[in-house]
Amino acid sequence: MSVKISLYSVSLFLMVLFITACGQNDSELIDENLPLSDQIDRLIENDRYETALSLLEDMDREDPEVLLQLEKTHLNYGLYSMNTFDQTEMRTRMNNALVQFTEVLRINPNNAMAREQIEQIMMIYDTIPGREPEPEVLEGLREVGFNY
Repeated sequence: MSVKISLYSVSLFLMVLFITACGQNDSELIDENLPLSDQIDRLIENDRYETALSLLEDMDREDPEVLLQLEKTHLNYGLYSMNTFDQTEMRTRMNNALVQFTEVLRINPNNAMAREQIEQIMMIYDTIPGREPEPEVLEGLREVGFNY
């Protein structure tokens, strides 16, 4: 019995070690010595979109570099929301994707990828009777020129 406990303990220790090594917290990903674009890229690569947006939140929105990083973060967050498969949360994920793409268009009305993704999501909604995005999401879409 003690051998099983010992093997169990070793297995548990290795599992915890693996999970700890794989999971980085957000503060480990932010290096203030790096340029802003590199910091944002690191966060995006690790799917830390909320952290990236928080980092950009208090920055000057008149600064073209900040706007570029916001656009990139919202676009990638929308794509991530669309492509993370979990059917039980599909409506939530699609609503979030539409919100992110709407934010991209508020920053850059000419962003073709955001427009294409919105159209794609809305075509999917059209195939499901009685389903549509949340009312506030539809309002945001109208504000950037989509009338659904």
